[in-house]
Formats: sequence, C-alpha cells, structure tokens
Amino acid sequence: MLYEKVKEATIRAKNNNPKADFYIQLEDFMEFVTFHLITFIKLRNPLSSKKMSMNQYLQQDEAYLKSYNKVAITDEEEYKIFHNTLRNANNRFNTLNHKTKAEAESRKQAEAEKGSRGNRFESPITIHDFQANGEMPILMDVKSTKDLLNTVYQRILKNNIHNINFTNYKLFSEHLNDSIQEQNLSEEDKLLHHYLIEKHLKLHTLKKICKNYEKLIQSTNPILTELEKRARLQLMLYVTSMPMVQQWETYLDLVMELSPHQFDSFVQEIDSITNFIKWILLMYFQENENVDFNEQDLIYFNNYVNQKRFENDFVLRRDFSSTTFNSVMREIKQGNDMLSED
Repeated sequence: MLYEKVKEATIRAKNNNPKADFYIQLEDFMEFVTFHLITFIKLRNPLSSKKMSMNQYLQQDEAYLKSYNKVAITDEEEYKIFHNTLRNANNRFNTLNHKTKAEAESRKQAEAEKGSRGNRFESPITIHDFQANGEMPILMDVKSTKDLLNTVYQRILKNNIHNINFTNYKLFSEHLNDSIQEQNLSEEDKLLHHYLIEKHLKLHTLKKICKNYEKLIQSTNPILTELEKRARLQLMLYVTSMPMVQQWETYLDLVMELSPHQFDSFVQEIDSITNFIKWILLMYFQENENVDFNEQDLIYFNNYVNQKRFENDFVLRRDFSSTTFNSVMREIKQGNDMLSED
C-alpha cells in the first residue's frame, strides 16, 4: 500500500521535473522513499501509552517547531535546520533515556539491599525503545571504558579519524554490529541498526573506496595526474553524502569511468538525487496526511536494509594498503573540517 502511493508520488515528481534524469532507475527512488518513510514512523511513533514519542518530545523544542511543518521541506536552509535539530534531539533523547534507566536500576538495587522489594523501579519510563535499545547503550558502555574501542570512538567524535588504522576501525564497526545482534530487538530492527551503522561508519563503503583508490594510485597511465587521482577520491567520498546508501556502490564504480570534463555534472547529479527525494516526499504529503504500511511494504523495507546488499570481501593488504586507507581517512577529515567552518 505505501509502496504504491510512493510510486504515484515519484511519477508526479518526475512529471514536475521532466529534466530529472539519473544514472539509477526511478524504482531505486521508490524503494528508498518507502524505506525512509517506514523508518521515520519507527523513530517517531510512541510504542505504548507509557512511552513518549520523538514527535511528542520535539514539541518542546522551539528550533524544531520553527523549522518543522512536514517531513518534506523544500527550502534548503530549513531542511538543514530540521535534520540538525532532529539529530541533536536524538542524541539528547538517547542520553536521557540511558541515564534514566541506569539511575532507576541503581535505585532498585539500593532498595533491594535495604530489604525493600524495590519494585517501584522495575519498569522505568522508556522514552523510545527503538532508539534506546540500539546503538546508544553500546556506545555509552564503550565511552565508560579506557580500552581500544573507546580510543577509536573518541577519535571519531573529535574528527581525529586520520589517527585510526583500518584494523581498529574495522574492530569498532564489528563490535557495534555484534552488540546489536545481542540486543533484545526484533530481527527487523536489528537489520535497520546494522544498516545505520554502515550508513554512519561506512566500513564496507570505505573498503570499496580504498580498493578503487588503490587502482588509481597504482595506475601507470601517464595522463592520470596526482590532482585527478585526488579529485576522483573526493568524488567517491561525495557519493556518500546522498541518502541512498544502497546506490553508493553504483556511483562509486561510475566515478572510475568518468572523464574529467564530467566531474561537475556528476556532483550535480548527486545533489539532484537528494533534491528529487524531497520532491517525492512533497508529492506524497500533498496527497497523504499519514504513513500507513502493510506486510508487503515491510518486505521492501527488509530487502532495503539487508546486510548482504552492502557487505563485501575487500581486505587490507590484498586489495589496498594501510597507506591508502590513511589517505582516504585524511581526506574525510579535511572534508569534515571544511564543513565545520561553514
């Protein structure tokens, strides 16, 4: 049901933007927007009368209220404000919930030691299970230790990622994925968390980028200058700015085939993809006030977050060197530094 409505919205968006031609198919957009809307509802809706939803919580946030009218916002600055506010609220949300549960557990133990049943604290109010039972408790545990994982985590937070080697970065990503697998979550939500970890840490994507960049470095083509090699690396990294994670690999391969005079149009296409997604959302909410989905829609959802769609077997030393990985991470750091200055 939802997929069909998204399909209709996509066609209307295309009719409103007849010049919107992409290297990928319209079906890729339909699949992604269906996934996006289901995820949004999972993050937004209350899970029971005892729980507060993200939407309810954000009603207290003036910056959010000022910028949020609908899911789709056409003004670029408002769009940035909305997503930055949502991201910051997620952080506050998770930290508060983790703290509440930890304090409740501590009080429960104190009551038990005094001979009380301690049942007043057996079910602390959970702000949102979907967020709270995912990555946040794992990261809070990592943060409380002084081991290697904590060092990697701190370097990621402080944008010192150029000081993380591939082995440790891989260890950190795998730790999060393994810990998610141990969480008391549905298989559907576990898949989503694995997907989100790849979206943010990009381990498998970075392996693919490193392999492609290694080919550029080792190339004996005299026409391929060092400046062009770095430009292609920057294009590959820019691909990961678009929200459609499952289409990243397609565009990473395309970068290797481009001629230099196509670089600017390639950047425009990546930017246009995000704008076209916003058009689809706008078309959807012009015709539909709510997001309703059925079992068939969840098949699309589960297929989109399937780990096998982004995992690969590229490995250090065989497919790329540690020096290449370090060069890629330095390029990411410089890009992050430039963004923080804006």
